[in-house]
Amino acid sequence: MPENGSNGRNFLRRLGERIFFILTGEKPRRQHRHRTNVNPGLSGLSERQQVVPAGSKSRHRRKKKVLPKFLENIINPEREKSGRSVRGKVILTQTSDTTQPDIDRSPDFVGSNAGSNNPERIIKPIKIRKHRPYKKKSFLKRLFETSRQDKKEKKSQLDFWDDLKKVMPEEGYAMFNSLGFYILAYLLVYLIYQFTETLVASNFDIDSVLFYYEIYFPIGNASPLWSRFNIIVITLSSPFVSVMTSLILLRVVLMREKLKPQLRLFLLWVAFHGATHFLGAFVAGIATSQGFGYVANWLYMNVFFRILVSLIFLFLLTVTGYYSAVFALETLPAGVRQHRWRLTVALGARFIIPWIIGGLMIIVVKYPNAIPQHPNIMVYDAIIIASMGFMVIPAFFNFKAKPRSVAERPSRHKRPPGLLISTLAIVTLILFRLAFDRGIHFVINFSFDMGYYR
Repeated sequence: MPENGSNGRNFLRRLGERIFFILTGEKPRRQHRHRTNVNPGLSGLSERQQVVPAGSKSRHRRKKKVLPKFLENIINPEREKSGRSVRGKVILTQTSDTTQPDIDRSPDFVGSNAGSNNPERIIKPIKIRKHRPYKKKSFLKRLFETSRQDKKEKKSQLDFWDDLKKVMPEEGYAMFNSLGFYILAYLLVYLIYQFTETLVASNFDIDSVLFYYEIYFPIGNASPLWSRFNIIVITLSSPFVSVMTSLILLRVVLMREKLKPQLRLFLLWVAFHGATHFLGAFVAGIATSQGFGYVANWLYMNVFFRILVSLIFLFLLTVTGYYSAVFALETLPAGVRQHRWRLTVALGARFIIPWIIGGLMIIVVKYPNAIPQHPNIMVYDAIIIASMGFMVIPAFFNFKAKPRSVAERPSRHKRPPGLLISTLAIVTLILFRLAFDRGIHFVINFSFDMGYYR
């Protein structure tokens, strides 16, 4: 009795012959099917998996293909069968049959145990891994991320916090050390700034009184000694001296390798304060009409030009801080710069925290206990201090900076004198307020005369 599969194939063949006759008008040539010699040892296999000798050939040679491939597949469905040779024999399998499980085609299967009732081995399907969607890294993760070499040895989050706790005492001493240098550098630059203005004003026969928060001019604002020229010269001289000090330190002094790390850190803070007392002072003067802002007022700059110059100066502050990251990294020990997270913690402890805490301490100490001659002078100083952020923050993003190996290596038995320097800076800041609380009156007369004595 014919099977259902053979009836289906006969029906498809007759249907294909009918379609071919309708399309071409000719009857297709039937191909002679030959039977395969069944191996008695493999009688347990189904008809679709019959084993025949690999070298067997059909009696009649098949003619060359003269029809399109899709028509030939309709006429001859037997073409869909494929075979694999195993040691001189071919096992025919039906490729279109997906319900038939794949059997083991190993050489042992064809041997003497082929006719036994051993269970067929089914090939396990391959698991397809789904690609996880890409997640954008957070800012903190990118900031504390290590290099590729360190990623292989990346620790868990618990180990990270343990390591952070271990380095916090050392970074705490470094923070107090940098905080003391920040305050001392500010007082030095501030005194240079104010003494320069006092000296230039004395050249125009204008005496001045130096307080801890401003320069007071006893002649008043309505004195005939004031002119447009000397106002511009007096208010421009102090920022000019500050920026020249910063340029000399950044381009000459800090370029030297034979500098001790403590002195290098102090001079770097002096350079940063000098830059802010010129570039940041102009922005503060535009906002408050004090200090450096008198230059813009008496040059009759329009509002657009003032805003444009202020933005340019802030951009210059950012660029200066970005390229000064090399000097900031040179103040760190060489072992700290190897890991990105360690470097981030060190920069934050030595520059960001001292800038915030030291700036707040300076503003509190300099807050006047009387009405100043210039009403917005404290806002002017606060903006100058705040503009320091445009220099210290860009140092975190200069990953291409290549510092020289000039920083001292950390000692196991000696801690940095952070508490001593910070205490000295705070005491100096308090003495500064007490010394200039009542004001120091400067009357400087320049006299130059040349002639014969007799």
